[in-house]
Amino acid sequence: MKQIHVKVRSDHLERQVSVAKPILAVTELVWNALDADAKKVRVELGYNKMNGLQSITVIDNGHGLSYADAIPAFENLGGSWKSSQAKTKGEGRLLHGKAGKGRFRAFFLGDQVTWKTFYEDKGSVQQLTIQGARSKLGVFTLSEPVPAKRERTGTEVKISEIQRNFPSLEGPNAVQEMSGQLALYLRKYPAVQVSYNGTVVDPSSVEDLVTDYPLGEIRLDNDRVIADAQITVIEWKTMAERSLLLCDADGFALAEIPSGVQAPGFNFTVYLRSNYIRELDQAGALIFEELDPNFRKLLDAARNAVKDHFRRRKAESAVNIVKEWKEQEIYPYEGEPRSLLEQAERQVFDVVALNVSEYLTDFDKTDARSKRFSLRLLRQAIEESPGAVQKIIQDVLDLPADKRDDLAALLKRTTLSALINASKVVADRLDFLRGLDILLFDPQSKEQLLERSQLHKILEDHTWIFGEEFALSVSDRSLKDVLKKHLHLLGRTEEPVEAVLRDDGTVGIVDLMLSRSIPQSRADEREHLIVELKRPKKVIDSGVYDQIESYAMAVAADERFRDTKTRWIFWAVSDDIAPNIRVRARQPNKPEGLVLEVPDAHLTVWVKSWGQALESCRGRLEFFQRNLEYVADDESAIALLRKLYSKYLPSAISGADSVADKPA
Repeated sequence: MKQIHVKVRSDHLERQVSVAKPILAVTELVWNALDADAKKVRVELGYNKMNGLQSITVIDNGHGLSYADAIPAFENLGGSWKSSQAKTKGEGRLLHGKAGKGRFRAFFLGDQVTWKTFYEDKGSVQQLTIQGARSKLGVFTLSEPVPAKRERTGTEVKISEIQRNFPSLEGPNAVQEMSGQLALYLRKYPAVQVSYNGTVVDPSSVEDLVTDYPLGEIRLDNDRVIADAQITVIEWKTMAERSLLLCDADGFALAEIPSGVQAPGFNFTVYLRSNYIRELDQAGALIFEELDPNFRKLLDAARNAVKDHFRRRKAESAVNIVKEWKEQEIYPYEGEPRSLLEQAERQVFDVVALNVSEYLTDFDKTDARSKRFSLRLLRQAIEESPGAVQKIIQDVLDLPADKRDDLAALLKRTTLSALINASKVVADRLDFLRGLDILLFDPQSKEQLLERSQLHKILEDHTWIFGEEFALSVSDRSLKDVLKKHLHLLGRTEEPVEAVLRDDGTVGIVDLMLSRSIPQSRADEREHLIVELKRPKKVIDSGVYDQIESYAMAVAADERFRDTKTRWIFWAVSDDIAPNIRVRARQPNKPEGLVLEVPDAHLTVWVKSWGQALESCRGRLEFFQRNLEYVADDESAIALLRKLYSKYLPSAISGADSVADKPA
């Protein structure tokens, strides 16, 4: 007999024992079996005379563990042979465990763990026994190899002296949990068979729908770009806990967290896959995943994609249900909508009616006459009065109290149409931001987009991008027109207006002038934002900076501006900023982007990238986006741009060479 001492501190071993769920400890032993090329793995639960859980045994037909491999395998934590390999030795399947942690998870379930392993050595099968105890964590007893009384290889791991019951390990829920953990692996290797207490673990038999989505490039705070992230959403036919499994790029689950997505009527598991997750696991950082701002970006992208998935699924379900209502002749509308208004009314009706039918568990069981009556009353309520909606839903359709109260409280303060309009404004702005993103950063569009004939025209109607408080005064005009507009706003229209000249005697042309009045005791308190827009491929270099500075200095030097309490803010905006200008924009004790400040003239000059400007807009809309659960995708964004600005769009976006079909 030989004693093996794990070369690591005891407190570190204690951390390896802990798992969030008992089934995860069992699954770790199954993974070990699969990594040993097992084609069949059985989990068996043993009971005592009182029908209490007495033992858990995992049996496989893998290649076993030789005496020579057992010593380093049990002696080192993190030094497993798997850490330098990508595939199993025999079958060439992908490896799951690479840190040697799996064997310690067994001690979460019981005080005694025994490994009986059978391996081939020089043409014969040898048997080896390894034992460990929770009370002596990190110390294993290894027997000398002896000839086995059987001809096949494999390993049996038995957990005994179980000190408490684990109800979650019994019944169909345990099989479903293990199905979720192994789903991607068993889909990849269908010849592998895993059974749990007599029931085959077959995810495909309870899968309703499997969908994959790439998440695109995700830029972290340290400028690292995660390009391999993707999610797989599996919808189950049976009840399942809605969870999000954190997986490496090969789909091996390394941790499990709540999904963070509300999707009534769906049972699902989300698999977030990236090698970045494997890196975090190796660094022991997955247990703090919600605290890591970089990893939160990955999680947010995944959860947004999941929400978008279930919005589409909900819409598909809605179409089918409405189709059924029409076939049953209980739908309260006939024929096709005769106007856009009627089409909008039907859409509102469909949304409300579908939610009502979901809350009423017996709605589908009622007869056609009752359904027809209820749906017609709901239509009447929506068309005639929002106040009637609350009463109809309360008296006839019996919505849950909290939902009824929320809707009633809202409709006391506003109308249903106002709620729809407000939601549409936010949704359109999110779509516009996404569309602008594509215009500015898609390689084809970026190359084609022109300043004055395209970008200016599109942005004229969306000055909220530069601040909700600003209104457009002039677009693409000379500094003389800027002055004329300024004097008009101050009520000084009688003064003659002469051209404002730059140092070289030329008349400058500005792109956008936006103005706002500042709430003060005097009416002449104003603020003007002058925006110099550059086409995306034009970098803000010294030439662009000199141009915007010359505009600013022309204003500062003009005596007509000196007797007003007006602030002048000049922006130069493009996709990128040259290194020498970026240095000027990052001065100590000054806000990022500020390159020139003339206090006496109440004048500042800024350089900004479109990334900074759009991120600021998204920040302002984040609260509404979160509560609307709306995600602007490429398709909806480009559709909005085509609807409003088709004649100003470059060909890459207008339809000829559309990027709408590119993955997000």
